[in-house]
Amino acid sequence: MSALVNTKKVIELLKGRWRKLWKNDEAKFRILTSLKMTSIPLFTFTITAAFFWILLNMNLIFFRANEYRGIDAFGEVFFDFLSSSLTDLMPYAALLLIFVNVTAIYTSDILLRPFRLIGDYCEKRNGGEDASYNPDFFTDLKLLSQFSEFFFSYMETAELNKALHEVAVPKKYSKIHQPGFEKTFFLHYLLYILASVLAVSIALYAFANGLYEDIILLADQTLPNNPKINLFLSDQKAIIDQIIWFALCISMVMYFFLATHLYQAVAAPAFAVFATMRSFLKGNYEQRVHLIGYPALRPQTRKLNKYLDWIQKNLVKNSEN
Repeated sequence: MSALVNTKKVIELLKGRWRKLWKNDEAKFRILTSLKMTSIPLFTFTITAAFFWILLNMNLIFFRANEYRGIDAFGEVFFDFLSSSLTDLMPYAALLLIFVNVTAIYTSDILLRPFRLIGDYCEKRNGGEDASYNPDFFTDLKLLSQFSEFFFSYMETAELNKALHEVAVPKKYSKIHQPGFEKTFFLHYLLYILASVLAVSIALYAFANGLYEDIILLADQTLPNNPKINLFLSDQKAIIDQIIWFALCISMVMYFFLATHLYQAVAAPAFAVFATMRSFLKGNYEQRVHLIGYPALRPQTRKLNKYLDWIQKNLVKNSEN
């Protein structure tokens, strides 16, 4: 009875932690990114398994149509062997999914990092702490990182002077009116997605070829040594290779669309933050960041808005007096 009560307490505790985690928008973004990246290899393996199932059943139909002896034994033994082989592969499949999930979490962290750096800096400044803004221009969104450094550097100077004045924004920033495509940032996190593609490709190739070798081995053990059977099975290697390449192409296309989708999830908010900072420097001190549909980034933009509120309250008014 006590064990049952303890189990219920553990379940309730896990449910509470999951609800708390799911309320965190950044954690939710990481989880959803992980699910998206994990669903691609699962979908790819499902397609491959479906093609193999069709191919195997076509083999059985061919053997029955030609009335080869031993076909019933071959079918029974193969399906038993297939189930045991899949059981043996489960630990490796679990390791692959863990690797894909770790890659997905790191990828999502790369996407959130530029905004987190801004949010952390603003949070510390809002709390009266001494903070420095040091983005990584190679891995972060270049436009956002460079302009944010220019913006915060000027604000620190304004704090020292206890007054804020309108700033002449450099021309290279004044001409930007929409989100641009930043190849360096895109390629940086795309490399981690490609690592996932490589791992899935190797696993898929090993799975398909291992399964084909098992088919040949079981055919040798259960079917008569017939040249027609041997030719029929050996020539299927080309078909299996086509199945593998088809599945890999689908996987790569899906990963590319996922990479584009993830980039779009941060490109528009990055431009919104940049445009707000630029407008604020030009004297539009009521300007704030308002994101619609990007919940994972709102906590960081709220910190920025709070920082702008402090600047407006303490420095703009001093400038007007």
